[in-house]
Amino acid sequence: MHWVMWIIYGSVAALILVSYLVDILTRRKYNLNKQEKTLNQSSAEADALRESGTV
Repeated sequence: MHWVMWIIYGSVAALILVSYLVDILTRRKYNLNKQEKTLNQSSAEADALRESGTV
């Protein structure tokens, strides 16, 4: 039963370590609150601005 504790705590520690490494490698460029526009959304916005004559 003692080995189960090591597996559980080891997996939790590995998960924390991997998430910390991902933070460092991506330099926290992601933001969960603000989603980036897709290419389709950007082109649709550009088309709408072009048609309205504001650009």
